[in-house]
Amino acid sequence: MSTRKYDATDSGVVTFVNRFTVHSSPEEFEKIFAEVSEFMAEQPGFVQYTLSRSIDREKQDSYINIALWTDVESWEKAVAHPGFQDHAKEIRARTTNVGELYAPRQSFSVK
Repeated sequence: MSTRKYDATDSGVVTFVNRFTVHSSPEEFEKIFAEVSEFMAEQPGFVQYTLSRSIDREKQDSYINIALWTDVESWEKAVAHPGFQDHAKEIRARTTNVGELYAPRQSFSVK
């Protein structure tokens, strides 16, 4: 298999990366996160997300969310929406988190 590389700097797509440290049960956090994600999936510009949990036994309270959006403006509108704020307070009550937007610089794929 070969890999293909292309310059993704003009794609407009942005990646939101959010790292969570969970202070409640993992099941409770994942349930609430799924509810937030259902809301976000209905927002214009949403592409996809992946929520992953650390496999390190000593960091089982650590999660990372990677979400793709078509553009920065769509992400900003989604997180400013009153419906999101209602959901987000439930997450914030059970976690500490750090989130940041990223613009693509390179992309690799397998043919």
